[in-house]
Amino acid sequence: MPVKLSPSVPVLGLSLCTLLAAACGSKNSNAGPDTGSPGGSNNGAAPATGGSGPSTGGSGPSSGGSGVSSGGTDAQAGGQGGSGAGSAGSSVSGGQAGTANGSGGSGAVGGGSAGGPAPGSGGANQGGSAASAAGAGASTPGGAGPVGGAAGSAGAPGNGALGSGMMMGTGESSERYATAEVSRDGVPYILITNGWGPGFESHTVSWNGTSFIVEAMSGTPGSSGQPASYPSVFCGKYSVMQVPDCGLPRAIDQISSLKTGWRWSANDNTGPYNAAYDIWLGTETGFGMYLMVWLRDPPGQQPAGSPNAANQGITVANVPGVWDIWNGTVNNRPIINWVRHEGSDSSEIEFDVMDFIRDAQTRGLTITGTQVNAVAVGFEIWQGPVTNLETKDFYVDVK
Repeated sequence: MPVKLSPSVPVLGLSLCTLLAAACGSKNSNAGPDTGSPGGSNNGAAPATGGSGPSTGGSGPSSGGSGVSSGGTDAQAGGQGGSGAGSAGSSVSGGQAGTANGSGGSGAVGGGSAGGPAPGSGGANQGGSAASAAGAGASTPGGAGPVGGAAGSAGAPGNGALGSGMMMGTGESSERYATAEVSRDGVPYILITNGWGPGFESHTVSWNGTSFIVEAMSGTPGSSGQPASYPSVFCGKYSVMQVPDCGLPRAIDQISSLKTGWRWSANDNTGPYNAAYDIWLGTETGFGMYLMVWLRDPPGQQPAGSPNAANQGITVANVPGVWDIWNGTVNNRPIINWVRHEGSDSSEIEFDVMDFIRDAQTRGLTITGTQVNAVAVGFEIWQGPVTNLETKDFYVDVK
């Protein structure tokens, strides 16, 4: 089936794995580099840098974008003014007399990127009534207050909170390795359909910004337990040649926070698939290691490596939930997995990636690499059928 895209969002083409199939293996296989799975299952040697034709050597997920501060500016005395509406903020109209301070936009936490025109986060001023229409697009100045106050200044660029981002870039594809540019609140990301496993048969994936739906998928596990596919969206330098200007890669010692959020829905799918972050660390010249965060541990499948006996049922500072740590290597590259208990799926999470890096260091687990290359989310699907498995929203916010 041909790729169908909106005119503004071209498909960027097949990955290097499609063109150079002999160079791509699997994180879960015993031979060759990976073609697209993140950490992979423990049913064989995991691939080196899996992906649909990675630029860094593998196909797995990638990372989000750099954060942009949201919020509005103070309105002048006597009017409501208010900051400009942003991706999720409401535009202010009319205010009461007195001094109104512009509150932060409703999109105070989001995956804005330093490289690209992010929309204003906007938000209603504290002292005035907010208009009913949600802001979208570029930030605009607030309206003048009805009692004669001056208009508030435009809100700073920012991103909507989880569930409120302004999505751009729509399309649908049944291609095995379709790649598309998308954005959330003006921050660029890359979406890959990524049917990388040897047991892949077919799929149809549609998308709108960083949200996407696996409308249909058929496939079986590979002979070494590889997933059939890992449809995903990412920010940073990941498994394909395209690198969105979203704030990653960035040196770890230059990151004060790397917040990310993801909301997804099973939509009654109960089979062998996970819902997992794939975070790549490395250096300016290459890939170093994987950090994976599994929000769903499917029956019959498990992460690469083995359970870390001293770190089962643990908590991570500032991160909700209880986790089991699995660690090991994937084609001689270290991997650390934080995994929810089977049957304790989490369909929504927001956290700072730096808290997982600090958690690993606190537990004496080796972190290889000096920068965060990418943050990605998606579904490792071992076997179909899958229908309407959905990522509702995803962002990365680097500061």
